[in-house]
Parts: sequence; C-alpha cells; structure tokens
Amino acid sequence: MHHLTRATLATAVAVLAVGAGTAAAHAAPAIPVNNGQETTGAEGGAHGKFTYTIDGDQFCYTLDVVGLTQPAGAAHIHIGPRDEPGPVVIPLEVPAETSFQVDDCTTVTDPAILDGVRANPGAYYVNVHTPTYPGGEVRGQLK
Repeated sequence: MHHLTRATLATAVAVLAVGAGTAAAHAAPAIPVNNGQETTGAEGGAHGKFTYTIDGDQFCYTLDVVGLTQPAGAAHIHIGPRDEPGPVVIPLEVPAETSFQVDDCTTVTDPAILDGVRANPGAYYVNVHTPTYPGGEVRGQLK
C-alpha cells in the first residue's frame, strides 16, 4: 500500500510539472547577440545573450550585453530574416550603459505579433542600438 501511494504521488507530481510547463506559452533557448550578426557594419567586441518567454500577452526577456561602444539608446525585437534589417515590433527597455543585464516584461497588445514569434521565431531578431551604431550594434536572430 505504501509503495502504491508513492507511485500515485510521483504520477501526480509529474502531471503537475507538465501542467506547470504549459503556463508559459513559449520559452526560447539562450540566443547569442554580437556585432557579426548585425547588418549595420558594427565593429568591436560587444556581445551577450538574450532569452525570452511568452506568457499570454507578456513578452518577458533577459538581455545581457557587454562592451558596447557607447551607452545603449534603445533595444527592440524586429521582424526580419537573418542578414536583413526590418521594422520594430516590440520595444524593449534597456539602461543607458555600455554593459548591462536587464530582466523585464512588456505587454504586447497585438496578439498576432506574439503568435508570429511563437510560430516562426527565426523570422525575428533582437538588437541594441547605440549612438555609434544607430541602426544596431549587436544583434541576435531569435530561436
């Protein structure tokens, strides 16, 4: 009887874990960001990583960047294939620093944008803009 109770408990925990995993609609692996992926000709050693989750209308992210030429002026999610610039679809908040880590969430009011990111993340990219490279100093294609 005691063994059966443990098995039942283990099954219940597994079901809860699976159910909890569906609460966040989409979680992406870490995405490298660097000068080499940017289409603006950005040079230097700036680099970092970006992760994100989508839960309902919330786009939550961690952006970790080191070594920008000047303090960040802006960061965005853009729609655009690798090696091509594209329009902004989600603005991101970042500090005006050359190296930083930011963890934040933003509400996206157009569900089609988040549906697009979920369905085809590789069609979107993140980049960080600086006064030196107003079109973007580091970039990473979403996964």
